[in-house]
Amino acid sequence: MSMRSTLLIAAGFILAMIVALIYFGNGSEHGMLVSSEDAEASSSSITEARKAFWERDLLKAERLYRIITKSDNADMDAWGELGNLYYMQARWKDAARAYAEVALRLIDKKEMQRAQFFHRLVSQMDQEQSARINEHLRNLNSKQESNS
Repeated sequence: MSMRSTLLIAAGFILAMIVALIYFGNGSEHGMLVSSEDAEASSSSITEARKAFWERDLLKAERLYRIITKSDNADMDAWGELGNLYYMQARWKDAARAYAEVALRLIDKKEMQRAQFFHRLVSQMDQEQSARINEHLRNLNSKQESNS
């Protein structure tokens, strides 16, 4: 691998982590952790995944993030960081799918500004996932109109 490729990957990695920190923080302020037991289990798993990511063991990190997203489908941190991992590897469709999961959860929590950020990101990578977000928004709007 050339020095330039290494620097580009490092820059992408740093950017992905900055985006994760800005939009996700540590997760607790967004009410994503329900109990102290859940927090501890989630924290140790996400910590392991992050450690693997920082150690550039991307296969292990991906495996751990996928386990977390399957066991706690609502964990936006894990979905976002999985998206970052895919983005860093130029796996656009996989990144878009993970970021779409974040956008959908943010929409359900009525955090529209943050959802819009991810929606725009997804729309640049995968129109099918963007359409999925649009459909979710349409369904949500229809439900609100019928309740009015």
